[in-house]
Amino acid sequence: MRRENKIDREKGHFWIIGMNEVGYILYIELIALCTVRSVEVNLMNVFRVAVMKNATRVITVHNHLSDRLLSSEIDKDITDRLIQVGRILNIQLIDHLIITIETYVIFKKAWVNGKIREKP
Repeated sequence: MRRENKIDREKGHFWIIGMNEVGYILYIELIALCTVRSVEVNLMNVFRVAVMKNATRVITVHNHLSDRLLSSEIDKDITDRLIQVGRILNIQLIDHLIITIETYVIFKKAWVNGKIREKP
């Protein structure tokens, strides 16, 4: 059975990949499993895992249930808040990816001076 067939496609997933200073992956952790309508991401849980596992850099990944890759205002807000909380904790948010079954979008291309541009 293919891996993507094992993932519950009816729910949103929010993952964090924690890395050390040189980019070695320390862990990949599911932070939130969400409904069709919303993603409840607790920023403290994102960074609690990073602090506990000594990560200095993180990448976050979440899926869109539709095949649309347009980032929502919620996506932009979460990414901005992750950047800010990471700065306080000295944990760098390397990137935030939005994925679908077929493709992905990288938020870093939309960052300007540490903030998300209006249209990535």
